Amino acid sequence: MAANNPLSPIRATAYDEKSGDIRTEACVEGGENLASVHNGEWVVYEDFDFDSGVAAFKARFASVREGKIEVRLDQVDGPLLGVAEFDSTGGWQKWDDIAVNVDNSQAGVRDVYLVFRGYTQSALVNLSEFTFLKSTVLENRATNMSLRLDEVDDEPQATQSWGVPETGFRDDFTAGLTHWNVHHMEIREAGGTPFMVSSDEELAFAVTPDVYINKTDTGGEWRTLAQATLSVRLMADSEKSRPGFGFASRDGERAVFVTLNPEKNTLEAYRKTQGGELKLIHSHPRKPSEQDWRLKVGTLYDVRMDWSPYSNGMIVYLRESSGALITSFRTVIDLPAARRPFLISQGGPAKFSQVRFDPTLDHWNFKWEWKKEPILASDVCNPAVWKGTDGSFYMVWRKFGHDTFHGTATSTDGVHWTRLHDELLKCTGDMNVLRDPFGDGHVWITGGSANQPWWRSDESSRFVEWEETGKDLGDIHGNNRIQEFIDTARHPELAPIRLRGKNYRFIGYCENWEDEPKPHTVVLLSNTLTDWVLADPEPILPPRDDFWGEKGNALGSAFVLPDGNILTAICACTFDGYTGASEPSNISAIYDGKEPWKRLRLGTLPDAPVSKEGTWYEGPNFGTAYLYDDQSDTLFFYGGFHDYFVGMMRVRNFLQTYYPESYQNRSGSR
Repeated sequence: MAANNPLSPIRATAYDEKSGDIRTEACVEGGENLASVHNGEWVVYEDFDFDSGVAAFKARFASVREGKIEVRLDQVDGPLLGVAEFDSTGGWQKWDDIAVNVDNSQAGVRDVYLVFRGYTQSALVNLSEFTFLKSTVLENRATNMSLRLDEVDDEPQATQSWGVPETGFRDDFTAGLTHWNVHHMEIREAGGTPFMVSSDEELAFAVTPDVYINKTDTGGEWRTLAQATLSVRLMADSEKSRPGFGFASRDGERAVFVTLNPEKNTLEAYRKTQGGELKLIHSHPRKPSEQDWRLKVGTLYDVRMDWSPYSNGMIVYLRESSGALITSFRTVIDLPAARRPFLISQGGPAKFSQVRFDPTLDHWNFKWEWKKEPILASDVCNPAVWKGTDGSFYMVWRKFGHDTFHGTATSTDGVHWTRLHDELLKCTGDMNVLRDPFGDGHVWITGGSANQPWWRSDESSRFVEWEETGKDLGDIHGNNRIQEFIDTARHPELAPIRLRGKNYRFIGYCENWEDEPKPHTVVLLSNTLTDWVLADPEPILPPRDDFWGEKGNALGSAFVLPDGNILTAICACTFDGYTGASEPSNISAIYDGKEPWKRLRLGTLPDAPVSKEGTWYEGPNFGTAYLYDDQSDTLFFYGGFHDYFVGMMRVRNFLQTYYPESYQNRSGSR
């Protein structure tokens, strides 16, 4: 039987053998494709003649995740020809090509193994066909790492807001184009009002070189929080016109922006990268829940964008010039260098006026730094963290999946962690920790669900040995689990919570994924950790359309601030499916320490890069543990769920910067 030609297209479904639960399905491009392909699974294609030589491997794929395909010969761990890395194409039937150069020294009749790798237990990729090429290729990974780097220069950085000028920037173009670098734009008056105008079909844009959001990513180990609001009044003067606004790099070569498309009656979010490559990230038509609306030529609209080159989160609002809201949407675009207000138009004439840049969006929030690499990987999540009397940091984590275990890890600095024990206790959910709640010197933990046991351990075993206390959590009023406990007795800033004439020592923030809105959080109170009263049946943070959590919000962690109020991390959920996960990211909110269900402040955009299912790079996505370390004056924050990694953020010089009086008092008492 003649050997197969590796230079001919090979249908992915024509394998000779496969592993796991790989299956086939109909392909929108014709025929069938491989589907339900998971990490570690493989397919083999037998008897290919490599004597004529090959230089590259090319495949047709679709995915909503990141991963890679190892091309090997003869066996699953055989000689490696090359590794083709892939990113999300935006859907399981949205197809794209990926290519990689391969080792051309192999010869003979060989079996070809495709081995699939990724950082998730969910499906990784669909594959329709592949082939080998005689010539090398420019490797074309969809997300280039250079896109994740900011510009490196010595521009001043704001300290009292998230950007420069620190108090914001306004331009009605009465002084012409003083603040802008422009390309095919000019100032004209209409009805006595000056407008920046694009007058032809060519690409026209303007960028403000001296107005910008602070740097968030310059290629180091950490990424730093910064965000801003940009609003513009604009008009499309023809059906073909595409006026837009957003943020760009200093030279305008890289940008994230949203355009109005009157022809399709949509708002469209784009990313423009170096060299002019343009990618449509999100198209937003009228929502079924909205009244009918149409984008009209010759009508002025007010548009607003809340954007963070740190978290990649974007919220866009479209309003009538009267201020009435027409529609809004959320999306995620990764391009940290896009930090300067940017106007753009193509296809026909357009007008722009009333530019407003506000770098004070949620400026009450802390200057979080996100560590780009995970601290534990790749099968763990939902950490609970505390500090021992020996000065070490300790963590109980949950191994992801069914019929699994909790394990422990330790660290000397809160950043670099080492696993101690991987099968500590049978997994019972998301572990929560309390230090010495009953004066026995032990650390207590529980999974948080109704009637689950409390376990305790002293420090003699470095927390690898735990015993049941004989107490269980009791009834939690039909909710899923208590996600965070606060012991008011351990915080001099707090008093017991007074409710209906009775004092309560323990606060329990309890999440609910069963009842509408899904998810939400309520507050429970107790004096025993076994009997709980429901403080208020209403969600402490219902869905809203003016921040990230438009679908529902579950509290993940809480921390008592020096002023006696409570900082919380909210798992803010959206309706959009771009993340592939129900728990996209964390929103900060502050609650009243006397009435812990009463919200005082609420963040607009996420505090951590928005997560994608099974993708570390976009985490940590569900924060479950705050920890303040007074030795380093650092507030740590740990989390991770849908990416199956544990990640972290931190605020350095926390008290010294935000609560200087408390810092002085603590320093003086040492």
